[in-house]
Parts: sequence; structure tokens; C-alpha cells
Amino acid sequence: MKRRALLLSIITLLLLSPSVWAAGDNSTSHIRSYDSGSLIQSDGSLWLWGYNQSVPTRVEGKPDVVKTFSNIINEGDLVFTLQDHSAWYVPRNNIAESVKFVPLEGLQNLAAVSNLNDHVLALSSEGSISSAERLDNGNISSPFQTLSGIDEVANIDSYYEERPDYEERWIFLKKDGSVWKNTKALQGFKPISSLKDITSIAKNIALKKDGTVWTWPKEFDKNATPSETLSVSQIQALSDIKTIKANRYSNLAIDQQGRLWFWGATVTGYSDNTTYHNENTPVLLTGIKDVKDAFFAERSILALTTAGNVYVASLDGEKLPSNAPFTLVTKNIQSIKAGPRHVIMQKTDGALWGWGVNKHGQLGIGDYEFLYSSPVPVQKPILVRLNGSPVSLSNGVITRNGQAFIPLRSVFDKLGAEIAYDFNSKIAKMNQSKTEDHPVSLEVNFKTSQTKVNDKAVKFTNPPFMVNGIGYLPLRLLSETLGAKVDWIQKEDTIEITTK
Repeated sequence: MKRRALLLSIITLLLLSPSVWAAGDNSTSHIRSYDSGSLIQSDGSLWLWGYNQSVPTRVEGKPDVVKTFSNIINEGDLVFTLQDHSAWYVPRNNIAESVKFVPLEGLQNLAAVSNLNDHVLALSSEGSISSAERLDNGNISSPFQTLSGIDEVANIDSYYEERPDYEERWIFLKKDGSVWKNTKALQGFKPISSLKDITSIAKNIALKKDGTVWTWPKEFDKNATPSETLSVSQIQALSDIKTIKANRYSNLAIDQQGRLWFWGATVTGYSDNTTYHNENTPVLLTGIKDVKDAFFAERSILALTTAGNVYVASLDGEKLPSNAPFTLVTKNIQSIKAGPRHVIMQKTDGALWGWGVNKHGQLGIGDYEFLYSSPVPVQKPILVRLNGSPVSLSNGVITRNGQAFIPLRSVFDKLGAEIAYDFNSKIAKMNQSKTEDHPVSLEVNFKTSQTKVNDKAVKFTNPPFMVNGIGYLPLRLLSETLGAKVDWIQKEDTIEITTK
């Protein structure tokens, strides 16, 4: 079929609107696993969102993804592994950058990744630790080098010690329940002799097999002589604990009765006037019960109950009282993955929902509104195929008002159309002009939504729009036009375009 006919068929596709294109149904899911800024489909394909991608966007050329690790270096960064056990890094700290993939040489069978100021540490499934330095721009320097003197590790964590200057501190939970630390930079390691039978670590706290919680200082008097021996003490208020969580400033514990405990910092003020108010004695939070999991995000505590309800309590204030109110956020949640300032939640039907800061598209909703205090649905990952081959999209398909929208360039570039865009007038023009074809043109004014096909004005029920400089046109099904067939394959969440 000639390209002119196909291009015209796609333009026609954009102008008609049968109800079959209600692509916003998010009740079914092909998601195998997800993180706070990515997901893996059941076919092993990787989808990213955040920064340039305002909705889940399929990554081409990296099939058979096994696992992802989000927010490793900077917020939005991603490390993922393939079936061949190789590891790859996706830096996402610059909104002007397109997605790129950096092989992490020297890493195999990756199980966990952690970073602090100068170093990135990787844990293999065999229990070995590898290290790489961070570059001036914050990215990872490869290859990784295996560290000697530490092995059989089950988990790693890190934090800063204040002496008064900040120093890196690395903590290693071994498979035998012992806890080790680095003695000088990453040149030596020794056990913390008083910690045994430990099942979990989080910053400077450790959970013992008997349900007790132990801690050691992070802050030291400026006149104190640095010591290689950590002074470990039991947190007497906590017993029968099953889960511990920590961020840089605060801590959470869940006991076997599903009760939630908090200690650490609450916050007042913003920017340069931010003040942290410390409470070192754990407080039992009576406003929530039957807690299954809990998280910190954007100056808040989010708690997931055994019934699948999510509640939120604010950390704003000089103190968090025992009776601090928890407000219902949403229901029917089976799991949560947290970023520094947002969370992604998976409902029992498999659909993903986001909550929190969306400044860099962290919620995958298709816009860059700064904050969502109520849950919003992450856009469903939709694949576009042309003659059986996936179309590489600059940004994923966006659904609004039950209609699917596609990035302007992605499909038309595949058809050989010439595309021009005037940033001042916000007018996009596409032309297909071949000697053997009749010319086909499409003009879209993204300021006024006025659209012309071959210089004739047409109207949309749902007009074109722009997101982060990317133009979107409504995609509406015409089952067969001028030799091209376009189908919505609902069970595969796929738009299939075929030519004869």
C-alpha cells in the first residue's frame, strides 16, 4: 500500500470516534512487578515514567527485564537487570535529557543497590559487595569493583554520621544474622559485636529475631574522638516488633499486633527555614491499627492496613502526638512502593494509583501538576504496533475522557511524513508529498486546537493538547480506511495498525 493512503487512513483515524476507543479502562492488568517509577509487563517489557515521560512509556531494545531498583542515585533514577543477569542504569536527574541506558560493568545477579555521597554499593544474590564511585554529575562510574573483606551479605544500608562533618557509614547485614560496618572508607570491615540474630536493618536501627529493636548514635560531639566501636543500645519502648522502617530523619516500627510506632523528626517551615524537631522516644500512634506496612513520603506517614486501606498522617508540626489523626486515602490496595516524595499503589485489580508530589511526572498521570493529595490513576501502559512491530514512542499513550491520544511525531515519522513545529505559534504541520501520491497535509494549532486536513477545518470532541512540549492528537478508531486496518486489542492493551 502506498504511504499516502496509510497516512490518510491514520489522519482519518484521528478524526472519528467510535466508543470502542474508550481506552481508559484500567480494571485489568498485565503488570508483573512495579516500582515507584517503572513497571515490568508480563512479557518482560520495561515501562518508565517521570521527567520526560509523563505516562508509562515502553523501553525498546531491552526485552526480558527481570527486576528494577528505583531512586538509587537521584530521585527517578533506575537500575534494572535482564535475564542474562546484566545490570543497566538509567540516569533521570535532568528533565531535558532523553532516556539513555548505561551498562553497569562488573555487576551480575544484582539483588540490591544502595548509595551515599561518594559511592554506590551493589549486593549480588551470592552475598558479595561491589562498589563504584559517583561522578560529579551524580551518575554512576562503571565498572564496579568487588570489595574484599565482606561477603555472605543479606542486605545493606547507609547513612551519614555527624562528627561534626558528615561521614559515610555503611552497614551490612550478613546471612548469619551478624551486622558489620566499614571501618575506614571502604577499605576495611568489622562486626558490631553486640548485634547478633538480626533479621532487618534500617539506617542506624536493627531488628532482632526476638522482636527487640537496637540502635546506635548518628551524631557525635564535635570534640569527641572518632571510635571504631559503636555504642549499641536497646530501644526499651519497643518489643514484639516485626517491621522497621527509616529515612534520614525518622523511624517507624510495626509490632505483631499491627500497631504503629514513630520516633525521630517532625518538620516545620520550608526551604531555608526548615526546622526538624526530634523525639527520640517511640510514640505509639493510636489513630491507626491493623497496620501491614508503612512508609514515609513528602512529610507524611502512609500506613497500609491488613484490610487494604491506606491512611495518611502529617509530620508537619513541632511534635507528633500519640493521637495524631490518620485520614483515609484509598481502599483495596495490595502493595505500595514509595519514592522520596510520592507513592505508587497497586490495587487488588492490578491497577496502579499514585499519590504525592508530581513535579517531575512521578505519578505517571500525564501532567506535571505539582501535588496530588488524593490518589490518581497511573495511565495504563498501551502499546502501539505498526505492521506487527512496536512503535517507539517519545512518550506513552495518554487517555483523557475515555479517548486515547498519541504523540504527534511517533507514528507519523514511521510513515515518512515531514513534520515541522513552530514554537512561537505552537503550530505543527505534517506533509506527505510523493510524486506518485496525492499530497496529504495535517495542521494543528495547539493554542486554539484548530485542526486542518488538506486545508479543510475539522473539529474534535476532545481537542489536541501539549504535555511538556510534546504534542498529542486524539486517536480514534476507524476499523478499515483506504486499505489500512486499525484495531484496539483490549486484552493486550495494544493499538494495532496494519497495512495491506
